[in-house]
Amino acid sequence: MRKFEQLYSSMKKFDIEESRLLKGLTSVGDILTMCLCLTGCYYFYEATDHSVNNGVDLQTYLVSAVLCYLPLAMFFPILLFERTAQGDKVVERTFQIVVAHIVLLFAVLFLLKTEAIARILLLTFAGVFWIVLTLERMLMLYTIRRFRSKGRNGRHVVFVGHVDEMRDLYSYMQNREYGYNIVGMFSDEPVSIEGVTLLGNTDDVLPYLQEHAYIDGVYCTMARMSKESLVELYKYCENHLIRFYALPVYLSFLRRNMRVMHVGSTIMLYPRREPLRLFENRLVKRLLDVSVSFLFLVTLFPVIYVVVAIIIKRQSPGPVIFVQKRNGLNGTVFNCLKFRSMHVNSQADTLQATEHDVRKFPFGDFMRRTNIDELPQFINVLLGNMSLVGPRPHMLAHTEEYGHIINKYMVRHWVKPGITGWAQVNGFRGETRDLEDMEARIKADIWYVENWNFWLDIRILWRTLVNMLFHKDKNAY
Repeated sequence: MRKFEQLYSSMKKFDIEESRLLKGLTSVGDILTMCLCLTGCYYFYEATDHSVNNGVDLQTYLVSAVLCYLPLAMFFPILLFERTAQGDKVVERTFQIVVAHIVLLFAVLFLLKTEAIARILLLTFAGVFWIVLTLERMLMLYTIRRFRSKGRNGRHVVFVGHVDEMRDLYSYMQNREYGYNIVGMFSDEPVSIEGVTLLGNTDDVLPYLQEHAYIDGVYCTMARMSKESLVELYKYCENHLIRFYALPVYLSFLRRNMRVMHVGSTIMLYPRREPLRLFENRLVKRLLDVSVSFLFLVTLFPVIYVVVAIIIKRQSPGPVIFVQKRNGLNGTVFNCLKFRSMHVNSQADTLQATEHDVRKFPFGDFMRRTNIDELPQFINVLLGNMSLVGPRPHMLAHTEEYGHIINKYMVRHWVKPGITGWAQVNGFRGETRDLEDMEARIKADIWYVENWNFWLDIRILWRTLVNMLFHKDKNAY
């Protein structure tokens, strides 16, 4: 039995996640896919519009494309082999690769002074390549997850420490698609997590590891063990090819996942990931905001404004545009623009609209139900006060009120407010009848702050458009 465990221990080193062979084969497969896509596009235009290729031979395109792809394969690591790889991140990575590749390919062909670069051919190729590469990656991700869910390519791990501090980790790792086999737990307290076996107390860890050489990983809470015991366990794992993971949960009063950053040689913990703190992400989001808002404001908005202005003036005296001060990025105050949907009244800056609010005139009620009243906020987006997507800006009175009674309320102000947002497309729109409604909205806003990506914005915009066209938002009043 001991020899079998030693043999198994030597075999456990192979892991899909760390296999250079599989990553290399995947890169080769990407190159073959790229060549097939480029060849297909080339012959498509050769057959339908011979002038597109302008006499540039296919070999020039293929050699240039392959040479441009090779450095990108190293610069953009493959994500799908990671145990906790998520589909949206895999799609985002394929998009990054294809965009970087086509930009580099255009640059190389220009430097080579190719007589006539077939732009339409290369752009078509980029689109086809991204679609095919994405489908290929998602199929591979599905296959790997199915493979691991059947108990193959698994990692045998044990937990060491306090039960409550391991609960969230266990909840995440028990998903069989990630390929973890949680053998059990060593704890000085009774184990109250369903499905977890108590293997002994914290002093029994080392003897157990010595007797069970197939263990791949140890997940240990740092606060419940002495420094000497922790160091001894760490050294044993390092010398016996066992992955050691320490959970810095001595700040457990925060009751949330903490992230790690390095300041010199010092490890610091911070509470959340904020993608929009990165300049490149803000740039991508701003480009989307400017392009969409500018296009809308110079095409449809003037016509909509004239029609809306005439109807508003006929139904209610007063200005067409309603200007209200609201809190934006970092809590700064800005003038939020809307088509006026209510009769002029003294409670506009303090009282939320209700379903049968007598302050609304008929067309104003229609505008609120169809979101037309929000269209002037495209001007705010172009000016930079707002974004297309983000937490909805609240009235100053509401920020003052809820900022004191809802935990983490102000976190939503770390990104620009939006015309629409994650909370709105998930039903948290309009009137908040009680505190629980606002808490649910704030929770959704914070989730957006922590999980922003370009494709999430596109998804929210699409769902908003569907809700507007088919009036699926019952709280829009």
